[in-house]
Amino acid sequence: MLRRHQARTTPTNEEISAYWDIRIHDTVLSDDPPGTSGFYAAMDAYRYGRLDYLSNLADFDHWRGRDVLDLGCGAGLDLVRFARAGARVSGVELSRRALAMARGYLDVSGLDAPLVQADAARLPLPDQSFDLVFCHGVLTFVRDERAVVAEIRRVLRPDGVAILGVYHRHSWMYAAHKLFGLPLGHADAPGFHTHSKGEFAALVAPLQPAEIFCERLPRPRSGRGPAAALSTTLLRAVEVILPEAWFRSMGWHLIARCGAVEAYISRQRERKAGSG
Repeated sequence: MLRRHQARTTPTNEEISAYWDIRIHDTVLSDDPPGTSGFYAAMDAYRYGRLDYLSNLADFDHWRGRDVLDLGCGAGLDLVRFARAGARVSGVELSRRALAMARGYLDVSGLDAPLVQADAARLPLPDQSFDLVFCHGVLTFVRDERAVVAEIRRVLRPDGVAILGVYHRHSWMYAAHKLFGLPLGHADAPGFHTHSKGEFAALVAPLQPAEIFCERLPRPRSGRGPAAALSTTLLRAVEVILPEAWFRSMGWHLIARCGAVEAYISRQRERKAGSG
């Protein structure tokens, strides 16, 4: 059934894979040759610079010695960070080229991890085999998101944690896209869709979500010139005018932490308090 808010056609796995084979690295970030350590370092810096909340969210060191599934691992940027922190990490990806890039990143980093090319809705993995399933920015593009959530539940251990992220329809970025034509990265991908908070909560309900919240809040534009100055002025005005809860609810990324997350969330809050 199509949502009232946005019509969505269901793409084939072949269409999804073909798109990401081309687009997994479609931005030139450095002069380093593809496949070199400098090439991957530039990709890593770009991702974690744009998503400044991601390191704290994933808390890579927390998973040392534990079994982690990076579901939709892409070029392996998060996967390598889990591996460097000592997790027993596995990666699943539909795109063959993305998986090859993830293997290349592991190789130049002197690391190893099992990588599987598979549909996230039909995982060739044993039941209850992971302490963490990390699935950030993947459900937005899959054929059958409910089937993917069912598979996450199947492979997650009873005391495990799932961290999932989607794009937020009721956000500052989506509003700017609709009102002013602000481009959204990979909005042209097969099956791209956004979620309201209620839709996301219903989707992850089988995983017993403990917390759903927004990240990637509005930030002033870097750079110089009239556009950057106007953006900075408007965003600072929004921060002053809107109540804190409203402002925080405008993030572009909806995040769900699900399962047995009490101790995990407690550690996150202690870390934030300690750095405040």
